[in-house]
Amino acid sequence: MTEHKYKKFVMGVDSGGTHYRIKACDLSGKCLGYTEGEPANHHYLNSEEMKLRIESSMADCLRQFGGSIENLCMLVCGTTGIDSREDHRRLMEIYTGIGGSTCPVVLMNDAELAHYTVTGGEGVLLISGTGSIVTGKNKNGKSARAGGWPLAVLGDEGSGTWVTKMALRHVGRWLDEAVEKTAMTEKICELLGIQEREDLIRLSLESGINPAGLPQLGKLVNEAAGEGDPYAIEILTQAAHHLAALIRDIGYALDLKETEPDFKLGLWGSCVLKSPLILEELKKEKIFVRHFNGERIKDYLRISIGTDQQMDCLLQAIDRIMA
Repeated sequence: MTEHKYKKFVMGVDSGGTHYRIKACDLSGKCLGYTEGEPANHHYLNSEEMKLRIESSMADCLRQFGGSIENLCMLVCGTTGIDSREDHRRLMEIYTGIGGSTCPVVLMNDAELAHYTVTGGEGVLLISGTGSIVTGKNKNGKSARAGGWPLAVLGDEGSGTWVTKMALRHVGRWLDEAVEKTAMTEKICELLGIQEREDLIRLSLESGINPAGLPQLGKLVNEAAGEGDPYAIEILTQAAHHLAALIRDIGYALDLKETEPDFKLGLWGSCVLKSPLILEELKKEKIFVRHFNGERIKDYLRISIGTDQQMDCLLQAIDRIMA
């Protein structure tokens, strides 16, 4: 525990709509501590509430390796919903000096940070977690984004929150006796204790516009879809179509069809990565995703090739090496 006490370290923050994660690493990149705390989103909490939650999560992380805040030499924060100069100003005020720290603070939209992590800086990243957004940068350095609009008014279609809202809307239709009761309805009503209209109304009013207040029902919807529930399948199919539309929008904004037909595409977020049906529907939209969730192949070299021209170049290189 004490061996890390006087070591310099950095901290990275991933602050989303329904989660808050902190990781501390030494200057060689070795992980020293990791913790998950209560959401600390600036759209739904005042500054004092945010500080209390952030400092609590930081303290939990520091305790894991006996770290001291004065040895923190940089704090990098990827935060959802940094869309204006006012957002940036307010969050810089909160994070600067947080917990007694004196280090520099780097603050950016979490989608921007995830884009660099997954693509290396060039390509397209689709994120579908609590919300949905696509970010991209082409070979000429032009950047663009699609989606990521406020949940309460403009959408975030295809996201986990959108899936939850559609599932709850279906429960409402069942309570109106407009549709039959299916596996998805039973799972949701059992989980949330919904028996009549008043229960759903109360849940809706208590949740308000804060996605952290909504139950995340993506897992139940996926389970029901796997059991053949037609309404769950319809919701996830629509989600995939919405996400595919975002990718096409970013392709148009960056002119990728003409300049980079084989651009790099990354996926991020539990809504898309944990839904086999969404992945299959994306393939139907000619968006091909390879998702590995089994054991890694051992004792083999795996090479992925894009175009026929790239394949020819690889084969020629192998011929030269073998010769």
